[in-house]
Amino acid sequence: MVISNLVTIHLKTDIGCLSAYCGATSAGCGAGAGITYLYGGRYCEIAHTIVNAIAIDSGMICDGAKAGCAAKIASTAEAGLLGMQMHDSQFYGGDGIVEKGVENTIRNGDTLASVGMRETDRTIIHIMTGGAGEK
Repeated sequence: MVISNLVTIHLKTDIGCLSAYCGATSAGCGAGAGITYLYGGRYCEIAHTIVNAIAIDSGMICDGAKAGCAAKIASTAEAGLLGMQMHDSQFYGGDGIVEKGVENTIRNGDTLASVGMRETDRTIIHIMTGGAGEK
């Protein structure tokens, strides 16, 4: 639990409290990291799990706390587990937002969430407040 929670906090810290980037993505990466540790994984395997999970689910949007969040959490937990199982065939720098080094990939995810999704956030709020048909 400690590994899982610390990884989740580390991933979420630079994203901020509210973002169009789904927080379940960070939680799924953390869950995968914790499970990797329980299976005997060390830093290298945990880092691969995190990078793989980010590569798989980094584009998921948050459209408000609702029943669908449970499905998103299930999806990201599955991405975390898939990331763990893929440690022999991981994603590498240049694969989408993945960059060489786990911290560089995390930073790219943070940038995607905090900068890249600003307009997405405004659009989601517009849709949720009843302006879906307007352009």
